[in-house]
Amino acid sequence: MRKLLAATAALSCALLLASCASPTDPASDDAATTPATETTTEAAPEVTPAVVAVTTTCSTFYGGEYSAERLVTETTPLLATPDDEDAAAAIYTTRERIAAVQNFADPELQENLNGIKAPFEAAVQGEAVSTSKLQASLDAFRAQCVEAGYAFAS
Repeated sequence: MRKLLAATAALSCALLLASCASPTDPASDDAATTPATETTTEAAPEVTPAVVAVTTTCSTFYGGEYSAERLVTETTPLLATPDDEDAAAAIYTTRERIAAVQNFADPELQENLNGIKAPFEAAVQGEAVSTSKLQASLDAFRAQCVEAGYAFAS
């Protein structure tokens, strides 16, 4: 009896494997026997990303205990050793936080935010890191926030 069950199981497995390894595509067989139906799709409406006020972007960058500004300040020295596992994690987190701020930022802020993000992006990509323009971008971004009327915490 056991031999019969074992033979039946082996035959079932062999048939299953043979059907899975078939050189023909079962979907193509269905297409040949099924009448063609026309489907029309409407073009999706163009989605434009929402842009928040400059002061909101500034608040997102500068506000809170774990602000992007704080991450940039704490992580910038780690750019010297981007191969260290802990440093790499902190650098990646900072890059992602800046990118999150950029997602909804006004286009006029993008150049300075890109300048702030550039050394972190380079470190994540494994490229040469240059922080020579970082402070200038931070200062210019802060000036844009002041000009927009963002009130910095004392």
